[in-house]
This record gives sequence, structure tokens and C-alpha cells, in this order.
Amino acid sequence: MRVVLVAPGFPTSLDDHHKPFLADHARALAAAGADVTVVCPAHPDAPRRAEVGGIEVHRVRFAPAGVEARVALGESYRVFSGLSALWVIPMIARLTLAAARQARSRPQRTPGLAASAGDAAVIHGHWWFPCGLVAVAAAAAAGRRATSVVHVHGSDAAVTTNAVHRWLARRVLRRANAVVTVSEDLQDWAISLMRRPRGRRPQPTAELAGRRSGPLLQVVSMPVGSDRLGAPTPAPADGPVVGVGRLMAEKGFDVLIEAVALMPAQERPELVIVGDGPDRALLEALALRRGVSATFAGAVAPSEIGDWYRRARLVCVPSRREGFGMVVAEALAAGRPVVASAVGAAPAFIIDGTNGRLVPPDDAAALSDALTAALQSGPDMPDPGADPLAAFNPQAHAAALLEIYRQIVPQ
Repeated sequence: MRVVLVAPGFPTSLDDHHKPFLADHARALAAAGADVTVVCPAHPDAPRRAEVGGIEVHRVRFAPAGVEARVALGESYRVFSGLSALWVIPMIARLTLAAARQARSRPQRTPGLAASAGDAAVIHGHWWFPCGLVAVAAAAAAGRRATSVVHVHGSDAAVTTNAVHRWLARRVLRRANAVVTVSEDLQDWAISLMRRPRGRRPQPTAELAGRRSGPLLQVVSMPVGSDRLGAPTPAPADGPVVGVGRLMAEKGFDVLIEAVALMPAQERPELVIVGDGPDRALLEALALRRGVSATFAGAVAPSEIGDWYRRARLVCVPSRREGFGMVVAEALAAGRPVVASAVGAAPAFIIDGTNGRLVPPDDAAALSDALTAALQSGPDMPDPGADPLAAFNPQAHAAALLEIYRQIVPQ
């Protein structure tokens, strides 16, 4: 089976810290036997065609290098505003042509698929806009042997705020053969957007995709890159509180700084924030103004992130919103207790008071109390075991997607 992954960006190497979960996702599918190709916008520091971790990547030029660079760094929704929004037209057109061309290439056989299904192609678009739209359009252009999957991650749902966005999102999701979301909350959002009857949750094994019956719906979160986390280790009693993520408003690191500032000075933990982004200067200024000692470690390679989890006494994820919450899953897999906002999939992973604590998002006082309680409980807070994260290892992730593909490809 040919699987064409369409994404708004893809790591330039396995050491690239931008969206490493997409590389984990592609490699998991390839390891399961799928013939995987990635189509994404151009990157100023990467060739138009290359291999990343054994995955063939095609990068498509569509705009001046400065615009392409911002899109590649995950700022699509900021770039495509005002007159800059015009660049989305050539991007969608060129990505669609490239994805359809790849889908028409002769695929290799995927183990476990019938010969007819093995000759089919799946175009899997990440984030409903623009890549879900591209997947649907490219599948239509590639012919009857191609089907489309739209994968909703959260930020794409968050920006679907006006009537035009909702109209377009509804059309994209309805025309897909399958709609995959990274959490049940996002699946509920997709069902609501498509105006399904209230209280009806489609059963993936019973409802086949197709334009008459609607798309197949399933929750499949992105895989946890356990191979780069290493084995869980005991938390050091004198380790810092570590936050990991892109430095932007939705990640809530300003709330974390305010929460630490509310603690008595003698009880404030060492704070380390790993990541980079447009709000770094603002966060550094906030920490200085609030008298919080915070180290900003910058972006690190995916292969090094396990080292930071191992140094942590606990990990804090203060996000205002998350589609899934990869840092929560990674930290728990590394054996660290997590204090997190109750958003995304965090409530499914964290057993409050056992392997972490949950707080309302954007509530510095509640976060301060939770951090204090977690730190006072000592570093030996039990880890979650394997069960809460078993469905998020690469093998399970690939198996879930291949089952979806089996149901939607033409027989």
C-alpha cells in the first residue's frame, strides 16, 4: 500500500526538533510494511527531495524563502493572515499536484492486505487545513484507487472560529474517507462540526467510509518516541521542575512562571524551560520581573529530550489547550510525575495524586498549589506503569492506522 503523508512541515533530520512526532509516525508506518512518502512545503535548509530516517520526503516550493521558512517552523496560522494569505493558494495547488503524483506511483505490497487493496494509495493529511484539504483534493485527482484520511491535531480546530472556517472544515471532513483525531474531545468536535445526531459516536469497525455513509471516524494519537526516552529512572530529589514545549501563548509557560512566583521565596523550585519560540523574550522578561529564577535551555534535538526528563524532579505542562499533549505522555513514559492542565489527553493519563496532578488551564493559583503539593510528596511518586501509554507506542500506532486504511481502501 502506498501511503502519502501530507504535512505542513517535516523534520529535516532525526535531530530536528520541529515536529519529531511526524517522523516517528512515518517511520512506524514504514516499519509496519507501508510504502511511505512525505509531501510537505519547502524548507530553506533542506533539499527538495531527500531521505529522513529512511523516509522519502518531497518538499514543494510555493512562495519566497522567507514565507516558506516561517511555515516550515510551524507558524502557518500566523503567516496566512492579511495579504500573506494569498500564498496559501499556490501552496495548496502545488501540494495537491505533488501528492496526487505520488499516489499514482505504483505502491509496494503491504503485509496483510489483499492484492487489490495492496495496489491502492492512501493520502493522509495532517491538520484539516491546509493538508487535510490537500489530501481530499489529491485523492480525487489521483483516481478511484486513492482514498483520503484527515488527521485533526487541535490547533486546526482552535482556529476554526468563524462561519467561513467552519463551512470549509465541514466540507473537508465530510469528503474524507476517514477522519482521525488525536483525542476523544477532538473527535467530538469533528462530529459536532459535521452535524451528526447528538449522542451518536460512530463505531469505526461498523461504519465503512464513503460519501454516502460519511467518513470513518477514529481516535489515533501520535506515537510516543520511547526509543529516544530511554528506560524510566528514579526522579532526583534535587532536580528542577522542567517544562518542555514551543514558547508560545498556548503552551502557558507564562502561567507556570506566575505560579512559581506565588510560592514563598524559600520554597520555589529551580525552573528549567526546554524549547524555543516567538515568546522567548517575553517569558524571560516576565521571569525577571516576577523574581523567578528560570533557565531557558532553548531547543534541543529529539535524541536529547530524554536527558532533560531524567534531570527533572517533576515535569509541568501548563498548556492553555492541547490536542493530545505529547509532553505529558513522554514524561510519564520516562517515569516522571506530571503536573498539567486538564486539557487534551492529560486527564486520560494522569491519575490525580498518584502519577501527577491536574489543574484547570490558565489558573496560576491552582497550578502553584499543585506544584507545591507534588514537590512536598517527594520524588518517589509512583510512575503510571505501561498500561496508560501502551496504545501510544509506534507499533500500536501503526497497527491502528493500517486497520483504518484496510477499511477505506477499495477492495
